[in-house]
Amino acid sequence: MDVSPNGGAEATAATTFAARAQEATRHLYRQTSGLDGQGGIGSTAEVSEVLASLRLLAENVGRSLPELGAWLEQRMCSGDLPPRGFDAITRSVFDAASALARAQNLIMQLGQELGAAEVASRELLA
Repeated sequence: MDVSPNGGAEATAATTFAARAQEATRHLYRQTSGLDGQGGIGSTAEVSEVLASLRLLAENVGRSLPELGAWLEQRMCSGDLPPRGFDAITRSVFDAASALARAQNLIMQLGQELGAAEVASRELLA
C-alpha cells in the first residue's frame, strides 16, 4: 500500500509518519549496500547501532499492528467500513504482519550466524 501523501491515502499524521519511515528504510538500505556511492557501513559500532535501531523499528511496527486491527474491528462493527475497504485493509494488515515475520526470521538467522562466527573466532584464537 502506498502511504505517501500523494499515493491516494488521506494525508494525516499517521500517513506522513509511515511515508517518512518508508523513505528512511529505503535510504538505510541504499547506505548499507553501498548503492549511494558512499561505501556502506564503516565500523562495527555503526553496524551495532543500525541493528539496534532496526530491532526497535520492528518492535514499534509490531506494536502498531494490533492497534490497526482494533481500528479495523471498530469500523467493521459500527458499519463504517464498506466490504471493499475491509478487504483492502485486512490484506494490508496481513501483508505488514507477514513482512514483519520475515524480518524477524532474517534477524534470527543473522543472530545464529553471528553466534557461529563468534564461536569459530574464539576457537581460532585459542
